[in-house]
Amino acid sequence: MLGTLLKWFGGEGSKKGWGKNISDSSPWLSKLYEGDRGIADLAAHAAELRLRLPSPLKSAMGECTDEMDVTAAKYLREFLVVYLYGAHELLRMKADKTGLYYDPPPPPPSDSSRSSSGRILFSRALAVDCIPGLGKNIVPVKLYLHEKMKTDLESLAMTSGIPLGQFVREILASHFLGHTVWPERTQAWTPEQKELADGWIDGRIEEESFRWYTVEERDALDGRIETI
Repeated sequence: MLGTLLKWFGGEGSKKGWGKNISDSSPWLSKLYEGDRGIADLAAHAAELRLRLPSPLKSAMGECTDEMDVTAAKYLREFLVVYLYGAHELLRMKADKTGLYYDPPPPPPSDSSRSSSGRILFSRALAVDCIPGLGKNIVPVKLYLHEKMKTDLESLAMTSGIPLGQFVREILASHFLGHTVWPERTQAWTPEQKELADGWIDGRIEEESFRWYTVEERDALDGRIETI
């Protein structure tokens, strides 16, 4: 389902919809809701969503997005829009250049990255954020999305009676692995690992930043946080 939508988003040829060319700029998707739903502009990705994913789920997500040649961030934002507001609304956003596809005016240029001499400054050694002791079975992930989307996900999670991180993780697990594959209780997470990951998601603990010089050193760090 989402793969078909993503192919259209990528502009693979001229697709036809009910006898009309959806590559036309003229509106052809009907407006189903009146008033302001608060989703006309979802372009800013200022809200941080912290997740702990089992490594099989993270691998499945990465392989799917690689196969479709789309970034994980783009895929997940579009998927969550479909989950929250519907596939029809996502297609309307694309056609009308609203929502995720709203193009705000560019911000004024900033000189914060330049030295007094005008040269751009770079760090000598890159840093990687990590949660020591987390192990290999849990992959901590940060996804940046619009505050409205995060608020709506929080409302649904509250209605379901489960924490936001668990709610989104189960959505992703059922999407990428199917409803019959994912019983979370069978994962090989120790109580200590789970408590550590949940503490990071809830903001009770924060990650540590490590300097590294080689890819091998970076990848050897257990609990390395992936930002997508």
